[in-house]
Amino acid sequence: MPRPPPRSLQEYFYYLLVDSPAFNNWVRRIHARVNRIPYQAEHEPTKSMDASTYTPTRLHKMNAFRIIWVDELKRTFKIW
Repeated sequence: MPRPPPRSLQEYFYYLLVDSPAFNNWVRRIHARVNRIPYQAEHEPTKSMDASTYTPTRLHKMNAFRIIWVDELKRTFKIW
């Protein structure tokens, strides 16, 4: 569920800080130091997706068709 937009500048900066990977890494480091547990940095390799190598499965195609079909029904008959 997406979070609502910030209502103030303070809330905007709070969201920036909480979502920051550097801040989360710093909090993990302090948590490990306080609790005397070994610190393990999380190094997630960045996953890149190349659009030219993507092949949708039959399930992906059926789901896309269903979404488009239902949307077309909604617009045509003004239902839902």
